[in-house]
Amino acid sequence: MQQEISTLLQTAGLTLRKWACNHSTFLNTIPKELQETQQTLSLDNEDGVTTLGLLWNPKLDQLQVKDNIIQLQTTDSTVSTKRKVLATTASIFDPPRLLSPVSPAVIAYKIFLQKLWQDKLQWDELLPVHLQQEWNQLHRTIPKLSQLKINRKVVCSSATNIQIHGFCDSSEQAYRACLYIRSKDNNKTFCELLCSTSKVAPLKQLTIPRLELCAATLFSKLYVKAICALKMKIDESYLLTDSSIVLTWMQGPPNRWKTFVGNKVAIIQEETASATWRHVPSQSNPADLVSRGAEPTTLSASTLWWKGP
Repeated sequence: MQQEISTLLQTAGLTLRKWACNHSTFLNTIPKELQETQQTLSLDNEDGVTTLGLLWNPKLDQLQVKDNIIQLQTTDSTVSTKRKVLATTASIFDPPRLLSPVSPAVIAYKIFLQKLWQDKLQWDELLPVHLQQEWNQLHRTIPKLSQLKINRKVVCSSATNIQIHGFCDSSEQAYRACLYIRSKDNNKTFCELLCSTSKVAPLKQLTIPRLELCAATLFSKLYVKAICALKMKIDESYLLTDSSIVLTWMQGPPNRWKTFVGNKVAIIQEETASATWRHVPSQSNPADLVSRGAEPTTLSASTLWWKGP
């Protein structure tokens, strides 16, 4: 594939200059005369490789947040405006939302930005003292994000059974969901966090059961996207919530409930028809970590978040 890609692009005058891989055999197949011009990256490169806005360490096959992005975010945090808050929120690039429960990550910033809209601040208006203090507090934990190292590999080799286990939860401020992929071979069981998502609760106040239903709806959409992206046979899927009311709603036909509940139940039933819904205690629900918030140092050692209950 390396030879075919190089030859194909060379016909258009495009020379591939860099190659990175987590397998030494592949790097050794690149001819030495090409290594000088293509700058083949060694597995011993401790700085890692920038990929999709994150940092990838090929030798350890791990992802982490780029230090230069963190340094950019922490500069000039003493004087802020709504424009700077939005720019910082957009600069944290975490597509699979693996950093969701970290307090300064995307969801916490979005909740803070929602407060600025509620206070009707202008784009370049300085933040009030109480909001500036809260914003500075968020920034204090940003440098710790680089301590998180996330395994890229989520399925064991020669897996004989692959399962999806997902969890959702909600609070008055936000609702969120996370998915785990559990694979098993003849000798061991392998479980890793696959992805997660979160969303700020609407300004219009809803009851907790309705917010839990919104979390389940968001969860069902994440599940469909994950199944389509995996492109592998999933033997079983289990989706869990700590809301007994939501489970009761989903067991009945959508037309049995009022419009708000009925519409969301219809979406959930359609998109998760292949999965089994179950109840999980709150203390065993990793999605609950997002509502409580977790310091990066605590999160890095959290078996519940990275491996599931």
